[in-house]
Amino acid sequence: MASLRIMIVEDEPIIADEIAATVEDLGYTVAAKVIHGKDVKEQFVRCEPDVVLMDINLGKGPDGIQLAAEIKQVQHLPLIFLTSYSDKTTIDRAKQVNPDGYIVKPFDEKDLQVAIEIAFHRFEQLQKPAVEEKPETFLVNKHLFIRSKNKLVKLNPEEVIYAEAQSNYTLVKTDKDKFMLSTTLGIIEEKLLPFGFFRLHRSYLANLAKIDAIEEDHVLIGGEAVPVSKKQKQDLLNHITQL
Repeated sequence: MASLRIMIVEDEPIIADEIAATVEDLGYTVAAKVIHGKDVKEQFVRCEPDVVLMDINLGKGPDGIQLAAEIKQVQHLPLIFLTSYSDKTTIDRAKQVNPDGYIVKPFDEKDLQVAIEIAFHRFEQLQKPAVEEKPETFLVNKHLFIRSKNKLVKLNPEEVIYAEAQSNYTLVKTDKDKFMLSTTLGIIEEKLLPFGFFRLHRSYLANLAKIDAIEEDHVLIGGEAVPVSKKQKQDLLNHITQL
């Protein structure tokens, strides 16, 4: 099994290097070291981490708590605050973004390892679909049936623009509507891949026929900018040239 990919957000380069060295000593992979708060969202999309270690005091601009709220809007992943702040005001603010851990510096590497392992384990458990008596999605004669508001809705896969993972739910966007399904993106992907869909990012599955443009770190599709990871962008370009 591949080691967990850890994104480190720390504005002090020396401390960032120390944290990175500890992370690697524990057997994990450093996905990115981010020094400047303004780069956090871009790097988060690009490096696709499994866990984020976030400092709170990041100098000028938004602090770690504000940035945590922003990246959780992009995708929910295990996020642990690693900070020297332990006052009640800061902790109360931090609780508002529901972190998966809070470690006060200086930290013990074993405490860090336990926090990372527990946070990622909890995240994995949340991704497992609940056992349901009725399937949320199924295919009949090349039509996708989805369960929405206690009824089955028939969709032509060509109508689907993209599907977005939101924890253990999936948002399906069509030309005219949106549907929130209590199933994982992986299950939706199995149904839609035969119909010209492509995984742009850990959290996004897109209809290739709906893509209007491919930019540096996103694609334009259905009037929206949807992130594409660096690796998937190259695979996407290769896939398109082979069509």
